[in-house]
Order: sequence, then structure tokens, then C-alpha cells
Amino acid sequence: MSFKSLFTTLVLLPLFFTARAQQDTTNQLTLSLGPAHLSRQDLIFSPFIHQDIAPLVFGLKHEWNKKSHQYVRLNYAGFSAGLETPYDYIFNGEVMTAYPHSFTFVSLGYGMGKYVGHSEKHPSMVGGALTLDVQALDYQYGRSSYFGYFSTVGLSAWYKYTFFQGKKSRLTGRIEVPLVSWLARSPYLINDDEFIQNAYSHNGFKTFFAFMGDGHLATWGELNRANIDIEYQYRLSDKFSLGAAWRLGFIHAGKPVDLFSYQQGLEVMVGMKL
Repeated sequence: MSFKSLFTTLVLLPLFFTARAQQDTTNQLTLSLGPAHLSRQDLIFSPFIHQDIAPLVFGLKHEWNKKSHQYVRLNYAGFSAGLETPYDYIFNGEVMTAYPHSFTFVSLGYGMGKYVGHSEKHPSMVGGALTLDVQALDYQYGRSSYFGYFSTVGLSAWYKYTFFQGKKSRLTGRIEVPLVSWLARSPYLINDDEFIQNAYSHNGFKTFFAFMGDGHLATWGELNRANIDIEYQYRLSDKFSLGAAWRLGFIHAGKPVDLFSYQQGLEVMVGMKL
């Protein structure tokens, strides 16, 4: 199956997902901000584990309940990870500075689900999501640098459980795992002939889809991934709410060589009903 046909299928699939919500209608926009820690080892580029703390990551989510629970979510994070950077080195008698690697993560997702069970104290939901995840990697090695990428577009399943729900506050937990994904990753030789051919146009839009076109279908046996969220929200008024969240993201991809990535963060959430 080609990337184009898979992408079309995944975009159309949520249209055939029917669900019923048994809760009050909701239409809310939530902004999330806070620090995050990254620990990442990608053997394509380096055997070392690179770590960094980003002072601020960003998330924006619009969720609504009518015939079903639906949401659209955008996330951004940027990290500058290095072992002993910045450091100085000498080249042709001149002192130069080596800077840390730069990782930029952007994800966009649409999800749909329904409430299950009949518990009023601990309502829970199950659903599916279509997610595009793009990770742009810039590895710096003194005088030389290499661009890399890790991107997926795929269908995932998620489950959300309410631990506590009061008149003004709520504590929930959520886990999401992929079912099938189109996985595109930097080649083992980093800049092989096909990589150079894909980047030849010097057009970011064309290059992105050329990289994605070199990907392949991946299921849980090849791509191990999970996202876990714990969120607390307190309703300040009929219009606004304030909360906090702890998030954990894990990735393991085994081909062509291992990639391990752990990202966790603490965020402040501000919600506004629309």
C-alpha cells in the first residue's frame, strides 16, 4: 500500500466511526504550557543518550461533545540536546564553537470516542485518533551537521478514565497506543543517494512528502509507542477553568537500528468554554 492510499484511508476512516455520548454537551478550548524533559537515543546518528529540558512546550486542544466526543489537538516542543555542548574547537588556527543538537517536534491529531459504562462517579471513554507526528532533527558535530527526521501518520486507540469528578473539579487519566502507522525515518547512512535526491528540489513541502513517501507500514511489532496523560481541572467559573497535567511519551522503533525516546512534562492548563 502506498503512502497516498494509506493517508486517504486514514483521513476517511473517522467519518465511518459512529459514537454516542451520554454526558452534557461541551465545547471547550484548552491551552497548555510548561517545561518538558527529553531523553533520546537514536543509533542512526549517535550511540549516546541526549537529554535536555525545554523551559516551555505548547499545546492547544479543542474538544466538543454532541453526538460523539471529538477533539482536535496541536502540540509543539523544541529541545537543544547535547553531551558537553557548547564547546570550542580549533580549525585552521581559528577557535570555533560547537552547538548542541536541535530537535523540533510537532504533532496534529483528530480524535473521536464515546462514553462506556454507566458509572456517574468514574465515567470512561474509548475511541480512535488520526495523528500526524513530525520530528525534525538537526545533529551538530562541530564543523559538520546532519539533518534527520522521524515522522508518522496513523490510527491509534485511546482510553480515558475519570478517577474523581466533583462539582468543580475532575481528575482523569488517558493512554493512547498506535494500531497502524505509516513510518518514515532517516536512512541508516544518514545522507544516502535517495535522501539527497529527495532534498534536491530545495522545496520544504516537496521534500517532506518525498521523505514520507519513502516510509512503510508499521504495526506494534515494529513501532512501540504510548502516550499517557494525567490531568486535573478546576472550574473557576461557567466560562473558565484552570488545571495541571503530567504527560509521558515513549517511542521505540527498531528498524533500521534502535531509537528510544522518553519525553515527560508538567503543564499548566487554561480552559475556556466556547
